[in-house]
Amino acid sequence: MKPCLADSLDQLLFMRLRENRWSVALERLLRDAAPGGILFSAPLPASAELTSEFLCNTARAIPHPPFLAIREEGGSENPLGRFFPPLPSARADAQKSLSAITRLGELVGEALSLLGFNTNFTPLLDLATPFTEKSFGGRTLGAIPKQVSERGDAFVRGLRHHKILAVGKHFPGLGSVPSENSRDLAVSGKPMAALWREDLLPFRQLLPNLPMVLISSAAYKAYDFDRPRPACLSPLVVNGLLRVKLDYRGLALAYDLESEAVRGTLDLGEAAVQSLNAGCDMLIVDEGKPLEQIHRALAAGLASGKLIRERVEQSLERIGTVKRRLPRRPGKLSRRTLEQVVQRFENLGSEFRQEELRIA
Repeated sequence: MKPCLADSLDQLLFMRLRENRWSVALERLLRDAAPGGILFSAPLPASAELTSEFLCNTARAIPHPPFLAIREEGGSENPLGRFFPPLPSARADAQKSLSAITRLGELVGEALSLLGFNTNFTPLLDLATPFTEKSFGGRTLGAIPKQVSERGDAFVRGLRHHKILAVGKHFPGLGSVPSENSRDLAVSGKPMAALWREDLLPFRQLLPNLPMVLISSAAYKAYDFDRPRPACLSPLVVNGLLRVKLDYRGLALAYDLESEAVRGTLDLGEAAVQSLNAGCDMLIVDEGKPLEQIHRALAAGLASGKLIRERVEQSLERIGTVKRRLPRRPGKLSRRTLEQVVQRFENLGSEFRQEELRIA
């Protein structure tokens, strides 16, 4: 029998964990909330074995296969650095050949898969500009759109080799978005033609290979001129540009709805309903009260008709399609395999350092 639509609303939520510590309370939360995905934060548990066990417990507690995600891009902000030798940042690695970038993606994908992750919130496809340098530093892949496309695609190919799902971000691009005042909605005034030619080029070329994209929380006057609204709440950006014009079939993820700068005068539940109606499929939200508030608002919105039923059905269908690509959960972590991957990290890092010395 087909499940009641209201009973499937949990699948639309991508829960962000505040800490990675297993407990009876967390097990109960995961079982009851049954989110469609979990976004883990750093730091991870103290060892690779504990991390693997934590992810295994998390997956078992949720009654359907979840996305188990983290942001791992290499460099200084790399959560895998707790167990594996350091690797170059995205910026440093971007100076190398595309084959080297793919090898890095493969190694990151192998490590994530070994621990039990199935999703990586990367690549960062925003162009390097004075604005993004303030926010992301060396995490950007470059300033030239074609190069960002090629480098992002090379990294995604590496992740895909180990069945790790990639999340391209932040559609339609943050390169022209000032970031000085976090209390106000960030707005891009870049013309539509320039966005299409520059910021959107990496997305246009990679979308067929990206199972998920993270929608920007900035506003774009090129699409919402009279009433600037965050892209993640904009039907013109998510439905009109991403779905219709670019024919994207994967998952669109919304984040930052808890920020007053993003949702403005809307309460969190209203913002969640608007985001889904605009075309987003999953909402990234913190555990606890925000998760509960959004779930109540979605259930009430579906019952009242404020949340469009057809939109929920579309999102659930897309989520199901992407989840069919999830790999089987790995078994118990093998110490021997872990040591082999650590050695491959050391070898690749040493190779890159020697190459840098030769160039210098």
